Amino acid sequence: SSNIYRKYGENYLEKYGEMAHRRLRSWGLNTIANSSDKDICLMSKTPYIERLEIHSAPIDGTGGLWWQLSDPFDKSFKEELIAQLAKREKELKDPYLVGLFVDNELKWGNESYLAEKAAKNPATAAVKRELVKHYQKRYGEIAKLNAAWGTSFASWEALLANTEPLPKQASADLVEFNDLVIHAYFRGIREVFNECAPGVLYLGCRFSGSNRKAIVIGAKYCDAISHNFYRYTIEDYSQPEGVDLPMIVGEFHFGTRDRGMFHHSLIEVANHEERGKAYEAYVRSALEHPNCVGTHWHQFSDQATTGRFDGENFNVGFTDVCDTPYYETIEGIRKVGYDMYNIRANAK
Repeated sequence: SSNIYRKYGENYLEKYGEMAHRRLRSWGLNTIANSSDKDICLMSKTPYIERLEIHSAPIDGTGGLWWQLSDPFDKSFKEELIAQLAKREKELKDPYLVGLFVDNELKWGNESYLAEKAAKNPATAAVKRELVKHYQKRYGEIAKLNAAWGTSFASWEALLANTEPLPKQASADLVEFNDLVIHAYFRGIREVFNECAPGVLYLGCRFSGSNRKAIVIGAKYCDAISHNFYRYTIEDYSQPEGVDLPMIVGEFHFGTRDRGMFHHSLIEVANHEERGKAYEAYVRSALEHPNCVGTHWHQFSDQATTGRFDGENFNVGFTDVCDTPYYETIEGIRKVGYDMYNIRANAK
């Protein structure tokens, strides 16, 4: 920001915003990725996607890259999402808004992970109460549950109070409840969108590694599935059987250390010429993919050498920190961007 001020002078933010839109169009890019500058998005010059995050009462122990999964059975889940949407009233009415992601890179674990964590939650947790209610309905008597699981709970209240891991005999039942948690998560978001943001596209949760069940269930409620795919191409990606939904790549990038920052990024290439070629190959694979409807690069400018809030200091920008484009990379972006509609139309 300081460098942009030095470069553009008075009204530097407005001038920079105008330049950002001009560059996107010049480079053959037609949307702005989520987590971008709100004022630049609202200049009504380039379509954009935004992201919401639900930070309500969590399912304790679920971990993840950034935060725990919010408990979809807790009343705060929908309340928090409604509040987040209310803060974005202007964007929700903006015709340049393509749609919204909700959350980012959650940990879904294996097919019983969420249920295992829910079973260890305290009795005050909504998800724990729902778990006990579910098994009480299934077994009727605690003695029948004990016989199936090899446990010795004296009552349903004892199961509710238990915070120890459940035995392996409970695995099949936990897989079933795990599915119910995932349904509740995606269904709850869909219901709030229908009520508070009708017509706004719900673009998924930006999967970063997931089990098949989470994708299959999420597809029942989302308008598109989103993945953050850090790889060289997506030509080998296929959706789980039974899922045929539009797919968006929420993040990808390539970095290099031939100049600029000292950290090459998550996917390294030899130099900026190779970075332009890698970009072209990745986006071409997306344009030729039957489900993919778009890709978003991370990120517009290099991160600071001293790092962002978590220390990440990747050399992945289209520009450096002095707002100078990496022209070799831009050449690759233009090459595929200018031809994107022809590539898509001719894809098998």
